Amino acid sequence: MGGARINRLVSQTAPNRYLTASLGLLAVGLFAVAYIVFSLLTPNFDPAHDFISKLGAQGQPYAVWWNTIGFLVVGMFLSAFGLLFGRLIGDASIGLSLAVSGFGFAVAALPTDLARVDSFLSKAHYVSICISLGGWCFGMARIRQVASLAPQIRRNAGIAAVLLLMPILCRFANLISLPTTHRLLLAVVFGWIAVTSIGLMLTRPQGGKQSEPAK
Repeated sequence: MGGARINRLVSQTAPNRYLTASLGLLAVGLFAVAYIVFSLLTPNFDPAHDFISKLGAQGQPYAVWWNTIGFLVVGMFLSAFGLLFGRLIGDASIGLSLAVSGFGFAVAALPTDLARVDSFLSKAHYVSICISLGGWCFGMARIRQVASLAPQIRRNAGIAAVLLLMPILCRFANLISLPTTHRLLLAVVFGWIAVTSIGLMLTRPQGGKQSEPAK
């Protein structure tokens, strides 16, 4: 019954479905490309060990560009994706949670000050990241609670939540560095967005009946 509901929603609103998926994939792709490009352009930046926020820190040569593209624009895409996804599955709280997550990511465009981590901008930057992650976690929890959603959607949310805990636990055990933890957390979030977006793209009616999302 839940699968029929979600498939009926996504099949009857194909333009919104494709728009939602496109926004999600665009956010993931833009962030990945921007990170690679600005990592190569920024001197003394170690893509494997430095905080990603260093790319947009005060004094960095491409800080404005990175903060605008890597945080602000990507965050706006994430917010739009969240709102449309919530509307698509008929749950406003999920859409709002994911939109707040994207908004927090966009606000992270405020440049941090590496020399003064206790400055207002640095604190605002860190708080925005926490808000972004918190909104996403609440969205995943809500997806797991909505029994009417398709099992695949609920399962993917559960897997993402478990994967999110792994780098946090590894960090507590002092197995990985804090910058590595941040990268893994972002990988889980963006990975869920990519998988969900591809699933929306591949969901289609078949033979006059609604089919399950292609696997």
